[in-house]
Amino acid sequence: MAEETSETYGPVEAAVRGDVDALELISPVARSLAETAYNLARTLDQGAGMATAAVARELRETLKTLAEAAGDDDGAELLARLSTPVGDTSSPGQADAGASGS
Repeated sequence: MAEETSETYGPVEAAVRGDVDALELISPVARSLAETAYNLARTLDQGAGMATAAVARELRETLKTLAEAAGDDDGAELLARLSTPVGDTSSPGQADAGASGS
């Protein structure tokens, strides 16, 4: 089987592969999760249609798990913050300024 080059990857998959390579994963489970991340990224590159948001969420969670498994606390923290729902907050001044209708 011929080795794939970065030219054969879409932009999302190429970025995910770069991120995963930077994590220097060693466990077999992490390698399986990495392959899952590549598959999800490829799905986004090929057009996931109505499932785009769900696939993107799953990719984000998979990358978060990989970052945690690799001990990349900064990356895991960033992915956790990106996974936080956006919307109104209970504290005044923390919600989007446009959300108040002013």
